Amino acid sequence: MTVVDDIKARLDITDIVSGYIELKQAGSNFKAPCPFHDEKTPSFIVSPGRQTWHCFGACSTGGDLISFVMKRESMEFGEALRMLADKAGVSMGTPNIKTKSTSIFEINESAAKFFSSVLHSEDGQSARDYLKSRGIDQSTAQIFTLGMSPTQQTSSNLLQHLKSEGFSEEQILESRLINKYQDGNTADFFRNRIMFPIKNRRGKVVGFGARSIDNSEPKYINTPKTDVFDKSGILYGLDISHKSIIAERQAVVVEGYMDVIAAHQHTNENVIASMGTAVTDVQISQLKSLCDTLILALDSDTAGQEATLRKLEEVLIDSANKNMMGFNRRIGPIIKRDSIEIKICRLPVGNDPDDLIRNDLETWQKLISESVTAQEFMIESLPIRFDLHSGTGKTAALEWISGLIYSSNPFDQQNYKEKIASKLDIDSSKLDPILRELGRKSKRLRNTNRTKFDKNKTAAAPDMLNSEVSLDEYTLAILLHSPELKEIPESFSPECFIRSEDREIFTQWLETGKIDVLKSTIDDSIRPRLEQILDIELKPIDLSQSVNSLEQCFSRIEERHLRKLQEGLLSTESSLPSSKDLEEAIVKMNKRLKEIHSQRG
Repeated sequence: MTVVDDIKARLDITDIVSGYIELKQAGSNFKAPCPFHDEKTPSFIVSPGRQTWHCFGACSTGGDLISFVMKRESMEFGEALRMLADKAGVSMGTPNIKTKSTSIFEINESAAKFFSSVLHSEDGQSARDYLKSRGIDQSTAQIFTLGMSPTQQTSSNLLQHLKSEGFSEEQILESRLINKYQDGNTADFFRNRIMFPIKNRRGKVVGFGARSIDNSEPKYINTPKTDVFDKSGILYGLDISHKSIIAERQAVVVEGYMDVIAAHQHTNENVIASMGTAVTDVQISQLKSLCDTLILALDSDTAGQEATLRKLEEVLIDSANKNMMGFNRRIGPIIKRDSIEIKICRLPVGNDPDDLIRNDLETWQKLISESVTAQEFMIESLPIRFDLHSGTGKTAALEWISGLIYSSNPFDQQNYKEKIASKLDIDSSKLDPILRELGRKSKRLRNTNRTKFDKNKTAAAPDMLNSEVSLDEYTLAILLHSPELKEIPESFSPECFIRSEDREIFTQWLETGKIDVLKSTIDDSIRPRLEQILDIELKPIDLSQSVNSLEQCFSRIEERHLRKLQEGLLSTESSLPSSKDLEEAIVKMNKRLKEIHSQRG
């Protein structure tokens, strides 16, 4: 029995949910107005028999007691699991499987303590002087567990320290903190640098950032990529900031370690860093469960603005336009991550957050409050990206930004359209017909892609799947082993999977799409399940067969899920008042089941 199974065996979902909202008996189930959206007629159903909940109204999603707590408390999977473990009296203990990642976490933790001891030793005077010159007080240095790596003359100290802690040389090399050369000699990767331990949200050290004390180049370096560290999937300071971000419903993303440290020292505790790179969709997805607004306070120079534009293009425009053209990969299923508004803080040229916060905190706070929406920022940037004096340039600009506009809040769309028309120097009344024509072109492209996809379909799903759990495992195994397979049926939800761990792995996979990032961000409690799925051996098949197998697996899992929801509604329906939401949910389920059967036909 896994920890998740043990917790579920000891807790009842009805008791957990009724601790937040009032439930009323409805046949063999319980009902209530949905706690996640406003409604007058109850469409939120809790099923004690299945130990699940589902909203048949606007949310159109559900899950188990873990997913309920995640959504209600704005928690990640591991946090919700630990909270419920406390209620159930279950010890989380250590993972059942001792993975390579586990030892890297332990090595990093030991190394962080070693670097801290060097900082506070006689050898750390130069590092302490540097921190003082940057205005970092001792209390802040301790909060961020800052340290110092020894000079080259003592470069074997870290290796000796880690060996004395019981780690083998092979394990230490996996952490990438030590380099081993062809002649067999070893040396520390970090030498004579200020050390910034980089932690995941749970406070585990996944790697290190380091700054040269003497300003030698490169000024900043990071731990090379490992099984637990990929800087594209980590936000520096999130372990310290997440409570403030939840409280304020707003996160501010800056670029560097010093920016974050300065902000926290001056009581701006909702600030985190993307560690010197353009913010990634993986990083954004981590914040969607914590806040409603994400503010990017990045470099104000031309290169910095271009980097911001490229990232907004990747995260917002590309995904919006793909959805318009029929690509169905969904970033951030509603079960745990709601939408987030992205804003841009326009910093004065020549000023970075660190300077502003230390020297003019009032201006910094004013600039944050005056941040503009990503849509406004990108509309203002159209003349930089396109030649708006030519018809070709105007068309390209509209193709670039149209998906983003239509994916934005309907109440803001007209305002954005008027601003775009002004930038293109055309009458705003002429904009809609042009956009409709672009939409028709997208539809034709979608139909063409659909036809090509249908031609690649083969006959049947694998016969090896003789149980519900093996179906889920096989589906996840195909996804994890085939990163090129990104099309997920639009109607498919993580809720369709039986096991909580599988839902979380699937959700994280949608957000990352990369095994190494998934390994570095997944909660420790799920790591054994992830390793188990990755160990599944698949028969070699070509891409078209993989696409077909995956499509049929999703179809079978979704059908199984819909039938269980139907059963739940039938046992509840007679006890419920007439509800438009419930009636529409039944119609949609029946329609979808017919579609599934016709597709197999």
